Parts: sequence; structure tokens; C-alpha cells
Amino acid sequence: MMQLRKTLMHAGYDVVGETPDGEEACKLASELKPDLILMDIKLNSVNGIEATKRIVNERPVAVVMLTAFGDEKLVTKAIELGVTTYLVKPISSQQLIPAVMLALARFETLQTVKHENEDLKESLATRKLVDRAKGILMEHKGLVEADAYRHLQKTSRDKCQPMKQTCLEVINAAKILS
Repeated sequence: MMQLRKTLMHAGYDVVGETPDGEEACKLASELKPDLILMDIKLNSVNGIEATKRIVNERPVAVVMLTAFGDEKLVTKAIELGVTTYLVKPISSQQLIPAVMLALARFETLQTVKHENEDLKESLATRKLVDRAKGILMEHKGLVEADAYRHLQKTSRDKCQPMKQTCLEVINAAKILS
């Protein structure tokens, strides 16, 4: 492990914590909130797979799994946990730094895609609410679609609230009046 530390520090990375114990690794990850974790599968108390599972369930983080085993089952478990890179020992300096760079880049890309996906889901949910609220206004006020939409926009502006909130109010009011 000392060689890995030296290699990382020489490449300009800060090594903020280190432990051979899985339970302690979970505590350190929670306290230090690192950008990347190098996780050995064979650890004291809790193995690296279980420690990684606990850590990523608490907070997503890039993980490079280190092991002396190229076992397909372990690789599959690592993939399921979202491990970004998997290296089989012995690990050279020439392998470590590209693996770390790749893990950080992949993790960043994955997080960007997840956020975009969440934003799209939210937009779609809001769009569905707008359509329902427009339909209610069209039915109850006799408005055409464009006028119903403008009515929702104006109400949202007048109340200084998001369109989603206005639509929910219209939908809830229609439920009460039905």
C-alpha cells in the first residue's frame, strides 16, 4: 500500500486516508468524503465488496477495486456495485494512474448522466401536470388549449410560484369540486 500512496502523491493526488480494515474504511469514507477510493477486496473485519456496498449506498463515489483475484464472480459483484475500475495485483505505477484517471472520468460522466436523467424525469412529470391542468381549465372554463396554458402561466407569475405548483393547485381544486 505504501507504494500506491507514493505513486498517487507523486502524480499530484492527495491521499486523505488509508486502512486495512473494512469497517474503518466505511467510517473514513463517511468522514473524509473522498473523490476516489482504492478498495482492496481482502480487508480485515468487513471485506472490500461489503465495504464498497456500504460506502456507495451512503454516497456515490468513484471506486477502483484492487484484488489478487481475477475471479469472474468478484468482477460481476464489483460491476453491480458500480465499481468504476478493477485492477488485479500486482499493480504497477504505469497501471495505477491511468486507472485512477479513467475511474474519475467515468464516474463524473455517470453522475452527469444521472443528473440529466433526474432533470428529464422532473420535466416530464411537470409536463404531465401541465397537460392535466390545461385539460381541467379547458373543460371547466371553456378555454382553448393555448388560452388555458397562458392562464396557468399568468397564475404562476401572479403567485410567484413554479408552474408545477399552480398545476397541482388546479388539479387538487378539481378533485374537491368533483
